[in-house]
Amino acid sequence: MRRFILLFCVLFFTWLSHSANAQFPVTVKDDRNKLVTIKSAPNKVAAVSVFGADLLNALGMQAAGISTLNHQLSPYLGNQTKHMVDLGEIHETNLEVLTALKPDLTIGLRTYTEPFATKFEEIGHFLAYDLVTKADSDRAIRSAAKALGKPAQGVELNQAFNGLLKRYSSAPLKQQSVVFLWHWSDVPYAFFDHHFTIEMMHALNAKNSVGISPQPNLKKFDSAPISMESLLKLNPDVIISFKGEPGPFKAHPVWQQLKAVKTGRAYRVADHYVMPHGPVARRLVLQELAHLFHPNKFAAPHALVKEARATTMQFGDL
Repeated sequence: MRRFILLFCVLFFTWLSHSANAQFPVTVKDDRNKLVTIKSAPNKVAAVSVFGADLLNALGMQAAGISTLNHQLSPYLGNQTKHMVDLGEIHETNLEVLTALKPDLTIGLRTYTEPFATKFEEIGHFLAYDLVTKADSDRAIRSAAKALGKPAQGVELNQAFNGLLKRYSSAPLKQQSVVFLWHWSDVPYAFFDHHFTIEMMHALNAKNSVGISPQPNLKKFDSAPISMESLLKLNPDVIISFKGEPGPFKAHPVWQQLKAVKTGRAYRVADHYVMPHGPVARRLVLQELAHLFHPNKFAAPHALVKEARATTMQFGDL
C-alpha cells in the first residue's frame, strides 16, 4: 500500500509539472504583432542579443548560439557562453553561421533583426522583441517562456522580480542623483527615465539627473549625446558608465571636476546594464545598483562573476 501511495504521488506531481507548462503546439505573439505557432518544444535555440540566452539560463536551459557586442561575449552569464556558437555582432548576425546551426527557434532583438526578418524565418521559428522598458522585459519573458514550453515559469520569474523590486523600493533609502552613460567612440550618451536600468534606479531612490526624453512618444529614443559641460552642470552624486571597447575612458578636464569622480563613485559597468531585460541580468543589475548606491545597507551580489562587476572609472592621460 505504501509503495502504491508513493507511486501515485510521483505520477501526480509529474502530471502537475507537465500541466503547468504549455502543451505543443503553442502560438505566441512577438513585438512585431506577429503570431508564431511552434509545433514542438524547441531543442536548439539561438539568441540574437543576450536576452534569449539569459531567459534560457533562468529556465534551466542553454542557448546553442549567441551574438556578441563589440565582438565580446556578455560576461555576466559566466563560462556557459563559451560553449555557444558565436553568431557575430548583434547588429550584423552571421547568417551563414546561423543557417549552419539550424536552430528551431531564434529569439532576437527587433532593432537589429528587422532588416533580415524574412531570412530568420526561413531558417526556423523566429521571435523579435523591442526591449527598452521594464514592461518590455516582463512581456518578452512571458511570451518567450511560453514559446519554450514554460509559460508558468515565465510568470513566476516576473513575480519574483516584482517582489524583489518592491522590497527594495519600500526600504528607507537616502535620495541620490545619478547619470547613466554609454560611450560610443569618444562621445558619451545619457539615458532617459524610461530605460529599464533607470527605472530600477528610481526604485532605489536615485533620481536620474537627465530626466525624461524630449520625445516621450518614441520609446526607442532612450538616450542622447551629452556634452561634458552639461554633465558638469548636472554634477550627479553617482555616475554609471558602459563602454564596449577595452581600455580607459577618454580624458577630459571635466571628469576630475565631477563630484562622483572625486568621491570614487563613478563606475564602469558591463553590458548587462544596457541590456538588462533578461531575468538574470535585471536581478543582478538591481542588486549591484543597490550596493553601489547604498553600500552600508546592501552587499554586492555574490552571483555576479568578477568580469562583470562594476569597477571605478579609469581615464587616459590628458
